[in-house]
Amino acid sequence: MSTPSAPAALLAALALAGAFACAPPAVRPPGAARPPPAARPLAAPADDDGLARATGLDVPFPAPTAPPGSAEQVELGRLLFFDPVLSRDGSLACASCHAPERAFADGRRTPVGPRGPLARNAPTLYNAGFKQRLFWDRRAPSLEVQVFGPLFSPEEMAARPGPLLARLRAVPEYVERFERAFGPGAGDGAASGARAGAVDLERLARALAAFERTLVSRDSRFDRHARGDATALTAQERRGLRAFRSLATRCFECHRLPTFDAPLALAIGVPSDDPGVGGATGEPARRGHFGVPTLRNVGRTAPYMHDGSIATLEEVVDFYRHGGGRALGVPDDRVDAQVRPIEMTDAEAADLVAFLRALGDESRRPATPDAVPSGLPVPRLGDDAHPQEDGS
Repeated sequence: MSTPSAPAALLAALALAGAFACAPPAVRPPGAARPPPAARPLAAPADDDGLARATGLDVPFPAPTAPPGSAEQVELGRLLFFDPVLSRDGSLACASCHAPERAFADGRRTPVGPRGPLARNAPTLYNAGFKQRLFWDRRAPSLEVQVFGPLFSPEEMAARPGPLLARLRAVPEYVERFERAFGPGAGDGAASGARAGAVDLERLARALAAFERTLVSRDSRFDRHARGDATALTAQERRGLRAFRSLATRCFECHRLPTFDAPLALAIGVPSDDPGVGGATGEPARRGHFGVPTLRNVGRTAPYMHDGSIATLEEVVDFYRHGGGRALGVPDDRVDAQVRPIEMTDAEAADLVAFLRALGDESRRPATPDAVPSGLPVPRLGDDAHPQEDGS
């Protein structure tokens, strides 16, 4: 796909940046006030051992939304991703909120910016290169456009275009890497040396997007099962897969193979004042709608929902068992019709959670650089900084 010019990208970015933290953190939903409906055993396919062959679970991944970047572009993007030089005060990098130690989420209910907690949970970046639209409110049509949202938001990295480019152009290694990745520039870098023109906002976005497109998760134990490995999943996880695919839960309708997401925005009724897609589009009927997140690595990306208000996978399943937000007093017109109470036993719910944890794969996790060209400290989350709900 073609990339926008730097002025066009910047104008789009400035129009989008302020919408990211558009609502205060929502109150965490209380426990359900009534038990789930009486449960019937979920129907299961007759042939368990031949499930992968019989049902075609090994679905090819779609093509990425843009061609892959060169090795030089990816490496430049990796260094920029971990470098706090992108933020106005040098305190935040992309990796501050999308930490590799947390499957490129951050383990908090919402990230913390220079003005305090943000309004929305930081989703994983794994498989973001396959998404047609980005952000919880789906306002960004590409990774290149998405980059500018947090970069220029005063609630997040709070950068300003001119000073940001000046900081990057003052680092000789970045000037050299931009030239190697994209060629000599024809921009406005003359004041700081002709070569500095190789550093511009369009190329910055392209480099970060090139790196993010390498964050692919596609070799979980489920994937090995789908390819015919009968030993890849435990008996409980296989039962959970059947529950996931059953007409009782209908999980598969919104979390589709092979990415376990969908190009949809739905209202499930998490109590919140955040307008979601409706706030981005101005459509009142879409208030409270949010993009469907991937379930890959879901056991590593707690807490859940757009506001991080549900702490564990068990609580997520229980939320759906009770019919989503209706059980919490959310009006019917704020909950999609397909979100209904699910007839499911506690044992079946535990099976479903076990299957969801089998969707983890971080085998292609890139290395965190020991140092970045700016010389600023590389952000790192200790493995015990924000304990994950799966105990890892």
